[in-house]
Amino acid sequence: MSTDYQGYRYHLNALQKLMCVKPMKYSIIPTKISVILLDDHPMIRYSFEYMACQHPDIVVLGCFSSSSELMNSLLVEKPDVLVLDYILNEGELDGLSLIRKILAHYPDMRILMASSVETLALIRAAFQLGVRGYINKREESANFFEAIRTLAANKLYIPTDLDVELSQLSGCKRRAAGLTNDDKPSLPMRERLNLLLTPREAEVIYCFLNGMTVLEIAKKLKRSRKTISGHKQAGMKKLGINSDPELFKIHDELFK
Repeated sequence: MSTDYQGYRYHLNALQKLMCVKPMKYSIIPTKISVILLDDHPMIRYSFEYMACQHPDIVVLGCFSSSSELMNSLLVEKPDVLVLDYILNEGELDGLSLIRKILAHYPDMRILMASSVETLALIRAAFQLGVRGYINKREESANFFEAIRTLAANKLYIPTDLDVELSQLSGCKRRAAGLTNDDKPSLPMRERLNLLLTPREAEVIYCFLNGMTVLEIAKKLKRSRKTISGHKQAGMKKLGINSDPELFKIHDELFK
């Protein structure tokens, strides 16, 4: 076999190998979901960080016990999801007031409200303000991380049992309470509440919260005491409130 032919075969084989080389595969590192937690219970914070380590797509940017620590952190960190304990220690800014402050500074913040109290009025009010999800603190950890992923996907998270109760609202009332995934602009708080109640129920409850008695409201609206009492009870039921003290407790948050 001639030297020229051997050289030809050598170069041909080299060219074939070169042409058959498969392109390099670059591994794409998936984007992790960043989370910040606010909770005043140390065990909750430690447990959350520990459980988050079991989920490769979740990264915890920080866990805080006070609203001031949280607000300072948000000056630097912008999490995909903020998990917020609804009730903090006495003297702390919490509840709807804290939610209102956070969303005033960071209107696109996806807030997952966590609480052991399932008061429909407060949950509705929180959605009205702009939280994107609610979960009971007694839920399994897997449900917490499912909720976080749901919010990170820019969707609402509402537990099935709670959604059944809230589903009794009509379409416009669900939008008023912030319980839909549409992008329609939200209404002022008072207008939203007017959508949740009939005009007469709203008027009666407004009067009651302004210090008027049922008898005084009856005289003002020229209705019987029994009728006014019926409107009051119906309105409280729609708001998920069972007693007058409970109604006054959320007065500032619902009607501010």
